[in-house]
Amino acid sequence: MGKIDDYMSGKEDGLLLAARIVEKDGLAGLEEEIRYRNITGIHTGLARKELEKATKRIKEMTLDTFTVLSVAVLRDEFEFGRKRISRFIERMNLKAECLVDDMVTWKDFTDDIRQDLGIDLRIRRND
Repeated sequence: MGKIDDYMSGKEDGLLLAARIVEKDGLAGLEEEIRYRNITGIHTGLARKELEKATKRIKEMTLDTFTVLSVAVLRDEFEFGRKRISRFIERMNLKAECLVDDMVTWKDFTDDIRQDLGIDLRIRRND
């Protein structure tokens, strides 16, 4: 009985979300939301705009934690000083902006690293 209740609850949540989207952005907004979900495969109770806002915060936190870890390694293992670490952070932020602005892709980075250094890197996906 629990699975049926969960299904019905999810269905009702979906209808409420659809009503909210239509109220705010009209039928065209709902159609855009459906296209977005079909392309991304993301199924959630959040509308696209809400999801983008939530994922932006997650991405920022991920970048911040990665920066701290990288700086700790560069300082502790490679004796980078303030000047070199500041240059590293500046360049990393620039490359992150290029990713966000679709000027470069992760594949571009991994292909360049493979070609220049002979190191195969991959990004684990949750597909």
